[in-house]
Amino acid sequence: MAVRSFPRTRNKPQKRILLIPFILMFGGWAMTFIQILQFIGSIIALTGALTTFLVGAVFADLWAAERRTRQMIEARRAEGQETQVEDIETHDIKDPFEETYDEE
Repeated sequence: MAVRSFPRTRNKPQKRILLIPFILMFGGWAMTFIQILQFIGSIIALTGALTTFLVGAVFADLWAAERRTRQMIEARRAEGQETQVEDIETHDIKDPFEETYDEE
């Protein structure tokens, strides 16, 4: 079994992931109104606040990489150069960060 550090895909990054921190924040905030769940609710709300920065940074990185790649492809097309669109699965590229585990 191979574990890949980052999936290879050509799809645009999904914007649904940006909802996770807000769900955590508002869910935790709503829990603070219930006497028994106040402590857990505050922990969940703070987790949502911290997750906002993490998810935002990851999404911004994915969005910038996808945008840069799209701009490079459009620039090559404008210059008349042919852009090679290769199927990712056809090439056996060795990933230096890929870990393999032997199942015994």
